[in-house]
Amino acid sequence: MTLLERTMGALNIKDADVAAKARKLAELTGKSITQAVSEALDRSLKNAEHQAKASREERINRSKEIVKRFQKKVPPDSPVWKRLEDMYDENGLPK
Repeated sequence: MTLLERTMGALNIKDADVAAKARKLAELTGKSITQAVSEALDRSLKNAEHQAKASREERINRSKEIVKRFQKKVPPDSPVWKRLEDMYDENGLPK
């Protein structure tokens, strides 16, 4: 975060449609524009964080499925495992 972002106390909305939406939300909820926008941003951030977490969990689950399929196709006594061990160190990094 830049110094300007940390010290900015106001948000200047230059899009008339966005400003109108903020005013309408405030009017419909009976809250100030600041409070209405803050709560809307909180909800949007919570949703975005949930989506990011779900996406990460989905990638982890897909990776686990790939590993399972690989393990089914390559028996534990296969020489492939020795070649893999020779290629990577104990941290999984290339040697």
